[in-house]
Amino acid sequence: MKWLGVIVLTIIGIVAAVFAVEYLTVLIGHLPSWIPGHDSTRIHGHLKYGHYRKRGALAALVAIIAFGAAGFLVYRIVKPENRGNEGGAPTAGSGGTATPSSTEQLLATPPPPAATGDAGESAGS
Repeated sequence: MKWLGVIVLTIIGIVAAVFAVEYLTVLIGHLPSWIPGHDSTRIHGHLKYGHYRKRGALAALVAIIAFGAAGFLVYRIVKPENRGNEGGAPTAGSGGTATPSSTEQLLATPPPPAATGDAGESAGS
């Protein structure tokens, strides 16, 4: 059931990409009849020339968004589940040392105290 959204978004992306290619490469008068915007009317004996650039750009944008959303869903479905170890607790294979799991936790921990030694103080006297 998780993959249904990926399949639907991929199909929408493919259809939108096909429409974008047709709109950007085929003249208005020569568009297939199954594509919206097909206009085979003749003006003074001539077919209409030009391309539907705005429709092609919009279809390309829809294709990019659909493929991006499908890729994001695939990433969310396939990524490993690490939600049980977000507190920085030691895991079985970590040797008992806790490591921060996020940048905020790493920056929030205070630095270890500086080692005070007699070598640094006695060098000046």
